[in-house]
Formats: sequence, structure tokens, C-alpha cells
Amino acid sequence: MNRIAAFRRAQASSLVAVVALVMTACGSSSGQFDAAGFPAVQQAYGTNTSEEAVRAFFDAAAVDDYPRMWAVFGTEDGPAIERFGVQEIEPRMIVLAGLLRNSGYELRVSNLAMYGPKRVRYIVLLRETRKGTVSLPVITVPGRDGQWFVEQLDMDRMTVVSSP
Repeated sequence: MNRIAAFRRAQASSLVAVVALVMTACGSSSGQFDAAGFPAVQQAYGTNTSEEAVRAFFDAAAVDDYPRMWAVFGTEDGPAIERFGVQEIEPRMIVLAGLLRNSGYELRVSNLAMYGPKRVRYIVLLRETRKGTVSLPVITVPGRDGQWFVEQLDMDRMTVVSSP
């Protein structure tokens, strides 16, 4: 019986060592990229620049990463997820991810005089969507803490540039 007990103790301590090693490895990070390969977000919501917010949103939509999408979706009052909650925001992100699925995109800064001085407007050119190549106006805004959010995807003004 002593051999069996000693064997089990050795197994248990080996398991503890393996778990500790795995936890240490998982806890360490380069600080550059998250697990999905996106640039690491230093804060819970928003990004440091308007362009980062748009890129984070469309990159997350490409891989159905809804929490990443809603982390950069909001208004000057902050992230929409804090006001509306997951049950209301997640279904919207699921639909948007499906509509925005593409093989690549380009961002172009656009004139924004009518939207006010704090907002930045982009025209996002999405390639190989269900409708072909489309152009979509996107508006970003800084939140109350200076973090940037995608405020509006102007789906009514989405135009088909070329059909599939």
C-alpha cells in the first residue's frame, strides 16, 4: 500500500506542477496581441484612436468576436454595452458581423463637417461581401474618458461598388 500511496502523491505533485506551469504560461503575455491575434487593448472599452476603433470593430466582426465588437461600439457617453447590456447588444453584433463579413477592407477618412468637430468619419470599402464590394460610412467619437468608439454604421448609405 505504501507504494501506491507514494505513487499517487507523486502523480498529484506532478499534476500541481503542470497546472502551475500552464497557469504561468497563460498569464504571461507579450503585451502586443491578444489570443485572437488582435492588437492588445490596454483598457476595457474603446481604443486610443478613431482608426483603431474602426479596425478593431471590423477585425472582430471578421471572426465573430462579439465581445470585442461591443467593446469598441459606443457614443460620447461611453460603451453601449454599459447602457444596454449583453442581451440587447450581442444580437445586434451577431447581425452586423454577418452583414459585414468580407475578405478585406480599406479605410478612407471622409469629410465630416455636418457631424461636428469631435467626430471622425470613415468610408470603409469592404471587399467580397454577400453583395460584392461595398462602401460603408462609419462615424467614430471619443468617449468621456478620451477613448474612441464606433458610434454609427450608416447601413442606409451603404453602396455597392461592384457586384460579386
